[in-house]
Amino acid sequence: MTKAVFFDRDGVLNEEVGFLHRMEDVRFVPGAVEAIAEIAGRDDWMVFIITNQSGIGRGYYSEDEYLEFEREYLGELSRLSGGRAKVDKVYYCPHHPTKGIGKYRVDCECRKPKPGMLLAAADDFGVDLERSYIIGDKRSDIAAGAAAGCAGILVGTGYGGQGGTGCDIVPDATAADVCEAVSLILSRKVVLLGLSEKVGNVPILRRR
Repeated sequence: MTKAVFFDRDGVLNEEVGFLHRMEDVRFVPGAVEAIAEIAGRDDWMVFIITNQSGIGRGYYSEDEYLEFEREYLGELSRLSGGRAKVDKVYYCPHHPTKGIGKYRVDCECRKPKPGMLLAAADDFGVDLERSYIIGDKRSDIAAGAAAGCAGILVGTGYGGQGGTGCDIVPDATAADVCEAVSLILSRKVVLLGLSEKVGNVPILRRR
């Protein structure tokens, strides 16, 4: 089994603009491209992006439009890094339990703070979640990681830990940005503080 770093996208890798779906609106957080390249360049790590995309479910953009944007986004990461910032897979959730339209209005298992996207990566790629990390700017990101058994690092960019309805969770570490978060992981300076007992209404599947 391999270990992985799960990156939230908006507010972590790029600046938060709200329902991002056009490349002209993408502004990468300083150091974010290199941070991905640092992890991707190591044989014992995999890189995933996990992102809630309720803009699809709300009808702001279609799933096909999102997938085209994702292709361009990954291409830009590759271009800016000289091919080093490789992402093994992007997992996205198009649903919203109350604001979704049609088939997208569902209380799914993939929308963070639920752990479905991380569990899917574990099944698809044999990821050892208990040796893996999630980096997010919302408490809901950290809660999703906790529910899957990952250590969580909360960054100060984007929502800076303020987002994530219903999540009362203690991160394993905090960092100014994704670059510092990756440095903490690779230098093994993340102190596992232990996870709080309450993670909204999401059950913790594994505990340290």
